[in-house]
Amino acid sequence: MFSIIPLFTVSCGKNSNKNNQESTKDFAVDLKYEIIDAPSKGLNDRISSLVFHYTALNQEKSLEVLKKGGVSAHWLIPESGNSIYKLVAEDKRSYHAGISSWKRRTDLNDTSVGVEIVGLGYKCKNNPLSDQCPKVEKIWYQFTNDQINMIVNLGKDIQQRYKIDPLCIVGHSDIAIGRKVDPGPYFPWKKLAENGVGAWVTEQDIEKQLNLIQANISGHISDLTIQTRLFELGYDNRNPNFTDKYIENELTNKIYPEFNSSNSTIKSWKKIPFARLDLLNILNNYGVNNTTTWFDTTLSNHAIDAFLMHFLPEDYLSNQKIDNKRILAAIQALLIKYPNRAKSSCGY
Repeated sequence: MFSIIPLFTVSCGKNSNKNNQESTKDFAVDLKYEIIDAPSKGLNDRISSLVFHYTALNQEKSLEVLKKGGVSAHWLIPESGNSIYKLVAEDKRSYHAGISSWKRRTDLNDTSVGVEIVGLGYKCKNNPLSDQCPKVEKIWYQFTNDQINMIVNLGKDIQQRYKIDPLCIVGHSDIAIGRKVDPGPYFPWKKLAENGVGAWVTEQDIEKQLNLIQANISGHISDLTIQTRLFELGYDNRNPNFTDKYIENELTNKIYPEFNSSNSTIKSWKKIPFARLDLLNILNNYGVNNTTTWFDTTLSNHAIDAFLMHFLPEDYLSNQKIDNKRILAAIQALLIKYPNRAKSSCGY
């Protein structure tokens, strides 16, 4: 019989006293010398992000696949009830993220907790036996009320134990753009954020930024502006031929050469405050008048879909093309509301 763990007992993780390293327990050899504990402040938790998935399988098959090896997760949330499956201890590496990238960090299996939720994901309207169809033909399954409650409770528990930044709580679709679409547009990101887990902005937040954009940025919003802001938020939409550093240098030297002036208080693109829409306007004008290859167009379009599923799900489900100004306003609202990790990677 499979072991199940009541949700209210979930409490595994590292001791809250992070300096209590208990170094004498780290050695599996006969000790022939004295060990003196001298705790250093140069440490943090391995876990710096939380990734949510759906299994695309029924409950029985989900458990079978996740237990037999190859792919795994730390936790599995079933369709109903008040119990969850503990598959891998959180201090161990589970294979849930695959090829992944978020905020310039790759292979998130090393630094994240993975939570799988039993769910079929979607079916294709015109071909129910296939999982390959255009976005407009996808009919998405919703999560049950029990699952939503467990997602919130488990998410709160993990976030509080590891103090994970809101911008580092993501979906598989965020970290594997174009390759994965889980946990889908019905995942309860808004309810999670209302309980202190993850990032979310309201329509009022977006409207405020939209008004500022209309007042400070001339003309239409270029694709380069959206691509750059998605890159800043964390999506890996760059041209695979270019490194992160190369793109950062191009943005600094070609868009803002005046940063090289001795009088400039800003020395690089990475140091630009998000609220400086006058400087964003310079980037936008460059994108309107020039063609660049810094970002991959296909990957950027996938990143837009991932962003919409996560932060503007109703817009995503409308299957309409969303204006760049609205997308930019939502990104701006997020970057300004959650500045701690806005331009830095999760964790160390």
